[in-house]
This record gives sequence, structure tokens and C-alpha cells, in this order.
Amino acid sequence: MINSIEDLRSGGELPVGPVSAWPRERNEGDHGLKDRMVKPKEREHDTEVKATPGQMVSGFIKTAGQALTHGKVSDEIREERYDTCKACPHFIEDSKRCSECGCFMEAKTWVAGEPGLLCPKKKWKR
Repeated sequence: MINSIEDLRSGGELPVGPVSAWPRERNEGDHGLKDRMVKPKEREHDTEVKATPGQMVSGFIKTAGQALTHGKVSDEIREERYDTCKACPHFIEDSKRCSECGCFMEAKTWVAGEPGLLCPKKKWKR
């Protein structure tokens, strides 16, 4: 049993590393640290469409052109695109729309074609 700090001394040095001179009670519990910890800020999503009506019409025409030319993508690519959209801060969760282009992403993610033309932030890989 350790009775004093002198019992912990070894060659005149206090132990370092994984050894602790603190009483066990002090090592157990959070001692109010959880209340003082800074919580990471949750990523905020946009809540309204920023695109103007003109931008939405232009985006719709581009998307329609890609759909007519290329058709639709596979389920795998669609899921990959939609997961990317849901993680994007420009995704409006309530309406499932992109705040940058105003498109309904449940539909747009099916459109095949050039990903750079379809996603206004160029986040789609394929």
C-alpha cells in the first residue's frame, strides 16, 4: 500500500507514463468535464433555395438535355450521388432539394450524363 509520495519515488524521480500518482477516485468519473467540453459544431444545412428562377430554369434545361441524351444511371451510381447530396450543406432536408440549383435531388440523381454539368458544386464523381 502506498502511504506517501515518498513510496512512489524511484531514484529521486516521480513515475511518468501510464503510471499515475493520483488516487484511484480521482481517475474515475468525469469530474464535470463533460459539462465543460466544447462540442463540435454540427454541420448546418441550408433551409431555402438560393437559386433565382432564371438559374432554376437554366439548370432544368441542362438537366433535361443530359437526360434526353444519356438516359438514366444505375442504382449504384444514383445511390452514390444521392448520399453525396445528403451530406452536402446545400441539401435542403425538408424538401430534398439543392439550394444552389433548386432541383429536386431524388429525381436529378437518376439523370445520366456529365456529372460536372449536373451538380452545381461539382461534387459528383460519376
